[in-house]
Amino acid sequence: MKPIELSIDLGSAKTSIHKVGSGLIVNDESRVVVVTKNNGMTLIESGKGVEKYVQKPVQGYQVVNTVDKGVITNERAAICMLKDYISRCMPGNAIIKPRVKALVSVGMGMSYAEKKDVEKVFFKAGARDVTMIESPLSVAAALGFGKGHFIVDIGSSKTEIAIVGRDGIVSGCSVDIGGDKITKAIADYMVMSMSSTISFSLAEKIKKELGSLYENNNMSMRVNVHKVGSQRVESEIINSKEIRAIIQPIIIDLLEIIYNMSFEIPDTLADDIVHEGLVLCGGGSNLTGLAEYISKFMKMKVARIDDATSVVSRGGMYFLENNVDFSKLLNLVNYK
Repeated sequence: MKPIELSIDLGSAKTSIHKVGSGLIVNDESRVVVVTKNNGMTLIESGKGVEKYVQKPVQGYQVVNTVDKGVITNERAAICMLKDYISRCMPGNAIIKPRVKALVSVGMGMSYAEKKDVEKVFFKAGARDVTMIESPLSVAAALGFGKGHFIVDIGSSKTEIAIVGRDGIVSGCSVDIGGDKITKAIADYMVMSMSSTISFSLAEKIKKELGSLYENNNMSMRVNVHKVGSQRVESEIINSKEIRAIIQPIIIDLLEIIYNMSFEIPDTLADDIVHEGLVLCGGGSNLTGLAEYISKFMKMKVARIDDATSVVSRGGMYFLENNVDFSKLLNLVNYK
């Protein structure tokens, strides 16, 4: 029986899976609800369905974020999640399940031990052939492999910044700045400025609705908050100007790293990158006005990929479909 080939992006917020011959099958949250009993773990819910258990907890049910900063946080929960997600990619009428070949895109900063943990989880989830590749290579493949690319992939907990050339990654880094850092900063601001606490999900909603780097954005919203030191709930109004003041320092920190990385662009790739511009992807690239803000700072063209949260797994398909030799790609290449 012919194996199924899956390109998988195991992210802290979302896991996306493209299947060779079928396209995008899974683009769901990297969290689960499980029950642990007699040293065994049973999956109750995975992905988007988990939120209802966050809003209304059930005794004995545990909500687990399986990945944090690109690293497996709970091996058994991650296995439960991946078994479920891989099962979605299986042919429905197969009596004997086909062998699973998985290409897993991971962050550049992952250690050897952390990679072995990911590999072990995939084997236990049912994969029989597991290859890991650094995620900027997958993004570059989606853009058109064999050219120069300047990639900034802003995830929930990390940002991957890389210059990718014709033979692999020329220079790159993984930094602890992502969408969750902004969300947490909003929640902290509510405590410090309004003596109020809000949930992470509400802070995330505020970020999505009011988060903007445009100076002329004057939106506002009313939110219900819990006052510190009391049980009472009050209503507060927060506006986009306040949120912009929270966001900007974090984005500027990221921009300084991107700017310094630009000096690593070799002459042989400069024309490609000038023509294409800096490429933004990842869930964090959805921030309103971010592309324009980076473009103004960097004085270069900036483009955001449409399928920003699933482009990594889409790009990984290139390597599966073309049987690419990974020997050159899995090491840094020095350009003169």
